[in-house]
Amino acid sequence: MARTYTQFVSLVRDWCNKDATVLSDSVIQDCLRYAADKAYRKLRVLPLENTITYNSTSLAAATTIGNGFVPSKTELTIPSDLIEFIQIREIDANGQPTRVFNEKTDLRTFNDWTSNKYNYSAFWTRKGNSIILSPGFSNSSGISVADKVEIHYYRRLPALDALYNVTPTNFTAGLLNLSSQGVTNAVELWFSTVGGVVTPYATQAEAIAAGGTVTSAYYIGQLAYNWLRDDNERVILMGSLAEIFAYLQDDDQAQKYMAMFVAEIDELNNEDNKRGASGGNIQMTYSAGGLL
Repeated sequence: MARTYTQFVSLVRDWCNKDATVLSDSVIQDCLRYAADKAYRKLRVLPLENTITYNSTSLAAATTIGNGFVPSKTELTIPSDLIEFIQIREIDANGQPTRVFNEKTDLRTFNDWTSNKYNYSAFWTRKGNSIILSPGFSNSSGISVADKVEIHYYRRLPALDALYNVTPTNFTAGLLNLSSQGVTNAVELWFSTVGGVVTPYATQAEAIAAGGTVTSAYYIGQLAYNWLRDDNERVILMGSLAEIFAYLQDDDQAQKYMAMFVAEIDELNNEDNKRGASGGNIQMTYSAGGLL
């Protein structure tokens, strides 16, 4: 059974064998966060993969038309939880790829229309918190018309103590707890009862518009699932202990737990690599940079 966040803090305190007069809960919580930050720098496993999709309306608005010399381009804001890109592609209305942006250039080469690119039909670059695709959205000679752009990437997970949002959907899914007004993170939900059926709404106006008897109550989200905390707690445990003993200026213990932390990450990465390579023959393709 997964631990609550409070129980996880207690677990770390038990392992480091320090009471609150030496090590406060706030320091332990900081060290848990630092450990998670370091884990995301090195972990490259399936549970951290995520896909975000941009629709045709937003893509059209983000596209700049080119001219005879400079190709068109589409500039998109990258996901805030992104760690590392895996794949960027256009897809049609049926989900089939129309282009895959395989070539990434540096920003200067991207903006220099006289510089050589090995694939002039699909290249991209990154500028701050944006990615720029060229040629722009749907400006390709694919066999079908592009409808969306997908970015598949490795992500950071929500905070170790993140709670589910108080929404009607999460209420229906049983992810909320009844609370009181004034409690931190408590949010009011409204309910309309019609013919014995109770339906939750985010606002009073929505509940009234639905008709029937209108009531309300305050709720707080339950602790959200977190793959690191719930399924691989040794990673965060070892990482937080390394941070704690660095804080306590115990270098030997800090180094010991840092080595264990790195070993846990390596084992997870290796396990994921083996899983990805199993079940078939692996073939890698290398480009020579152009046609002869």
